[in-house]
Amino acid sequence: MIVHGGHLYGVLDAGIAVCWDAATGVERWKHRLGGNFSASPVLLDGRIFATSETGQTHVFRASPDAFEALAVNTLGDEAFASPTICGGRIYLRYATHDGGRRHERLACIGTR
Repeated sequence: MIVHGGHLYGVLDAGIAVCWDAATGVERWKHRLGGNFSASPVLLDGRIFATSETGQTHVFRASPDAFEALAVNTLGDEAFASPTICGGRIYLRYATHDGGRRHERLACIGTR
């Protein structure tokens, strides 16, 4: 879960993004992303990054007004680790399958 601007944002295990008022607990919005989520969402520049177990990273605006999807990107076949943000870069650990073998990989996204 993430607290930002007086609101609490979360992504439920069943793939539902939710925004609550942090002071009152009143739900502001709820949106179905799809898939299952084990990793924690992260916040960068007013955007929330949430990665599903199938490697889809959903990017949406951290705004209490309404859910606003910004992007959906896929890396690999599986992802269970939370994205990590450091030095202007996003690091994502994911896995691919080649035949019966599972290969873990680390992606670095950013220009700095």
